Amino acid sequence: MQKETMLVVEDEDIMRDALEDYFSGEGHTVDTAQDGDKALEKFNLNNYDIMIIDLRLPGRDGLSVLKEVRKRNPQAKVIMITAYPSLETETQAREGGAIDYLTKPFELNYLETLIRQSFEVDIVPTPVVEEPVEEILPTPCIWSQAGIAKQRGCDMGYTCERGCQFHAAMMKQEKFRNDERIKPYLEKLHSLLGKSRCKYTMSGDLSYRSCTRLFNCAGCELDQAIQYRSDLKFSAKKKPQTEQAAQVTIKEKPIRTDH
Repeated sequence: MQKETMLVVEDEDIMRDALEDYFSGEGHTVDTAQDGDKALEKFNLNNYDIMIIDLRLPGRDGLSVLKEVRKRNPQAKVIMITAYPSLETETQAREGGAIDYLTKPFELNYLETLIRQSFEVDIVPTPVVEEPVEEILPTPCIWSQAGIAKQRGCDMGYTCERGCQFHAAMMKQEKFRNDERIKPYLEKLHSLLGKSRCKYTMSGDLSYRSCTRLFNCAGCELDQAIQYRSDLKFSAKKKPQTEQAAQVTIKEKPIRTDH
């Protein structure tokens, strides 16, 4: 992750110190504020790359700070955090321009992942892409072609759903998964896969099998069984050969000739 300048706005000392220590340890420049007014004072003096704002603050609350920050800089990247989540405040935060809304407690490395992704994704809405999708599988990344992510290369072909961590992370977030700009690209991938044909039919492993879960192979019992069998074969190859059974030599008694 590239090094960013951050402002952490949190009234709880333990949480504020934890965020400051973690991100400073990762090489980022971190400022802190205990309330909304102090946060806006610092925001006026610095152009922060990312702001982490608690929802409940003394005096001016987090949503009010978010509104003022986005008013002064519509491109500001803000992540809201709270120990008191509600659908109402989450909706207000997202509509107000927050790029995410996290419920405490959360993993700090997950927060760092969200921050990293925020610099790969264009958060400014753009019109729906109306041009036809090219007939070849997308290179660069389909998310770049859709105008959602910044320029990214792709060498995964049509196996995006199985091997691409970036694609998986984007699909987990509803606002990206349901973005109208990506839908024609997902549909194109679907059509290139043969619509209802299982990928094992496409690869020649099966003579024929229909499929309605092209974008959810992880939930397919057949796929799980094949992957399990493949893992077993791989494990068997790695096992050391068992010791050969000890050979037993039987000596025949000489025939007696003294009687």
